[in-house]
Amino acid sequence: MIDIKQIVILTGLFMTVSVSYAQSQTESVLDSVTAETYWYRPEYVMMHDMAVRNRVWLPNETKNKTSILGVSQAFNKGEFQPAQGADKVSQFGVYTEGKTKWKNTDFWGRFSYDRSSEDSTAMRHQTRWNVDAPFYFGSLRKNKYNRETYKLDAGIQRAFFDNRLPVSLAVDYRLGSHYSNNDPRGNLNDMNLQFEMTVGHNLPKLSYHISGIWGYGSERAEVGYKNDKYTTNTDDPLYVNWVMNGFGNAEEQLKQINYFDVIDHYGVGFHILLKPNTANKIYFNGRYVNEKQSFRKNDNSVQTYQLLNDYSKDIGEVEVLWSRQFDGRRSMKWLIMAKTESGDDFNYSYMANSYVYQKDQAMLKGQYNLASVQLTGNLSWSNMKKMDGATDNLMDLTQLQSGIALYRTFKITDQFNILGKLGYQRKWSPQHELEVPVLNSANFAKQILYQDYLYETASSNIWSTAWVWTSHRPRNNFSVQFQVDYQRRGELVPIHFNIEDSIGKDWYMAKLGVSYLF
Repeated sequence: MIDIKQIVILTGLFMTVSVSYAQSQTESVLDSVTAETYWYRPEYVMMHDMAVRNRVWLPNETKNKTSILGVSQAFNKGEFQPAQGADKVSQFGVYTEGKTKWKNTDFWGRFSYDRSSEDSTAMRHQTRWNVDAPFYFGSLRKNKYNRETYKLDAGIQRAFFDNRLPVSLAVDYRLGSHYSNNDPRGNLNDMNLQFEMTVGHNLPKLSYHISGIWGYGSERAEVGYKNDKYTTNTDDPLYVNWVMNGFGNAEEQLKQINYFDVIDHYGVGFHILLKPNTANKIYFNGRYVNEKQSFRKNDNSVQTYQLLNDYSKDIGEVEVLWSRQFDGRRSMKWLIMAKTESGDDFNYSYMANSYVYQKDQAMLKGQYNLASVQLTGNLSWSNMKKMDGATDNLMDLTQLQSGIALYRTFKITDQFNILGKLGYQRKWSPQHELEVPVLNSANFAKQILYQDYLYETASSNIWSTAWVWTSHRPRNNFSVQFQVDYQRRGELVPIHFNIEDSIGKDWYMAKLGVSYLF
């Protein structure tokens, strides 16, 4: 039997080859933009990223006749991290992306493979994409985790009736494998598949689309011990496995440590483009998705499983992007994004709702482009609230973040350019509250709640710089990317609890990449 990972890899390579082959058969609407400018200059990256999030706009904001194939290596290290973070992370990635148009049909595809090693992490055996879910396993013992993730994304749009009726399909597929190599050792697998079908109508100054969304996913987790002595006693608290079923509602579990999570999501979306004149474009995008997760455990019953927790979440998001072109050298862009997530569970231990999750966030980003110089600024707000009825635990905090970045392109020779970036971000929490009753939660849960509270409420400064060296030829170019980020926190809010791992002051990130543009 062919391994499913091999299928994903072969499909991704097939898509890349197909896109590259088809590029020779069509003319691009962005032929005047060089490949290195399109992939790395902020004004094009912002429009490209919006089109990838909302693939009805792929024909408008992505460039034909260009593809990218790259590899990257990143290193992260520091002690300023949440309770379930990692002390040191090494990440290796391979990615490819391309887009073309053939016979009035637009094709876009992207494939990526990411492999990371976390040395080390504690408090939760997780896949790191389902972080607000109420059910998981964890221990105080730190584990070295290895992760592999495959992602395959695609978009296709066909326009009928003289380009007046576009029909689009977007597909997203993710496959992940995660495992640790010391007791208590975890083994997790996750999968997610989502389709979005869209039908629209194009007018000279207005385009609008309505979409339907359906998706399915799963997550499986198993925790075990190579040394059997840890399954029969709790003398060493580091090796005790805990099952979390809510927000800070944890109990010991040393045997039959497994669950599987069945995930379904349905939704609708809308997409609007206004073009009042040739200099202005305004995009409106919005989605609503209902996601249902059912945490279960295999057993010998008639239905073959035991229900543990059902978690339902409503997700709504909107974005507005205004692009203004003043002349051939100057342009301006404004992006507004807002998202709300509202989740609650049904805990089968109590046959009632116990866990409530709410997160609201908004972001404003502006960008001014003048020839080889780009200036960006951003301001974001978020509020997160978690509550548990069984323990009366509560965390409610608001965060603000603002930042600025300066980009500049330097011409080295006729065939080589360097794009540099200097950035600064400031984060702080103007309002926060934590309630943890003394007797209602175990020490394991309190370690998580208090360390996360310290992390989320601490102010911090983030400095970043990134440099991209690119060749500049008609076809087949190379680029080398280098990035360094440094984050340092301010003072911690006072708490009346001693966490076992004191939260540090710094976090570092360095990344090196090489890409082939063709």
